[in-house]
Amino acid sequence: MKAYHRKKEMIPRLNLQETKLVQRQALLKAKMNHVFDKKLGKTSWSIELRDDVKWITVYHNKDLILLSTEILSDHDMIVEKIISRLQTSHQPY
Repeated sequence: MKAYHRKKEMIPRLNLQETKLVQRQALLKAKMNHVFDKKLGKTSWSIELRDDVKWITVYHNKDLILLSTEILSDHDMIVEKIISRLQTSHQPY
């Protein structure tokens, strides 16, 4: 399922086509990470820091949760909150 939400006061930097491309890129990275699962374990989350944005990807079963944040955001706290909410929703992580 694909869904997204943007804060009303935020002006997106990417148009719809670029947003879809970012989503495809994240999916491709996730599929590539599975190559290393047997030796390194499954990926729980990943982060990509760019000059102007921080991308956070949280893996949830076969789904991905993608977030963009300000570069100074506390990504550990954000990831912990997401994982906590996923676990309290009674869905296996």
